[in-house]
Amino acid sequence: MNRISTRRIAMGFLAGLATAPLAILTATPGRAAEEAPKKEFEYVALGDFTINLPSTGRRMSYVVVSVTLETEAGHSQPFKDLQPRLKQAVLRRLMSMSERQELRPGRTDPAQLRDNLFDSLMQVQEGGLRDVVITRLLHS
Repeated sequence: MNRISTRRIAMGFLAGLATAPLAILTATPGRAAEEAPKKEFEYVALGDFTINLPSTGRRMSYVVVSVTLETEAGHSQPFKDLQPRLKQAVLRRLMSMSERQELRPGRTDPAQLRDNLFDSLMQVQEGGLRDVVITRLLHS
């Protein structure tokens, strides 16, 4: 009985292949790529930034911020080419915010952090930047 049901399943599968639409069997990768929706944006990861926070006691503290840029589709390459300058701009802004006590635990406003970084990055590369995404904000 088991052998008969396995044979029926196999025959049913082969019959299904024989009746499959011709378009599925003859689809080309180029045609599928044309029909795929175009991306409106791309992401460029700048990585993690570790900033020491001013301390009055013996215990040192720091903040880790991970930054990713959202760019318009087709505009990510200039941001990749300028990564060292973009990282420098982020680092300078974060250090400045640290000195002004804006990165303290409980005092860090993620929206303000994002806006400050966006302004700094726009000074380096204006065209194509859509948003700055903070993917991690960790205080110690």
